[in-house]
Amino acid sequence: MSSSANHQWNPNQAKPATPWEAEIDRLARLQSTLLDEGRRKALFDRVQQIVWDEAPFLYLVNRNALVAASRKLRNVEPSALRPNLLWNAERLWIDSAK
Repeated sequence: MSSSANHQWNPNQAKPATPWEAEIDRLARLQSTLLDEGRRKALFDRVQQIVWDEAPFLYLVNRNALVAASRKLRNVEPSALRPNLLWNAERLWIDSAK
């Protein structure tokens, strides 16, 4: 909800700052009262579409991006962007001596 302390882009709003935030609040309240899972999912899907369209925040970092590679793989240079290990695939090689 736009009034909550964990609202990511403008916490603790007295009222929604934009019409689309008001729509998200309305949909969240409505879906929390429904027992029909299909209707709840449809409302949540609409919330996700609004957030996608409005893009109030962009995820630039994933602090939990974990990668693993064999010790035989050489020239491994992990990247923060996907594909984390294969962005330089043309330079990777396997050391058969290991």
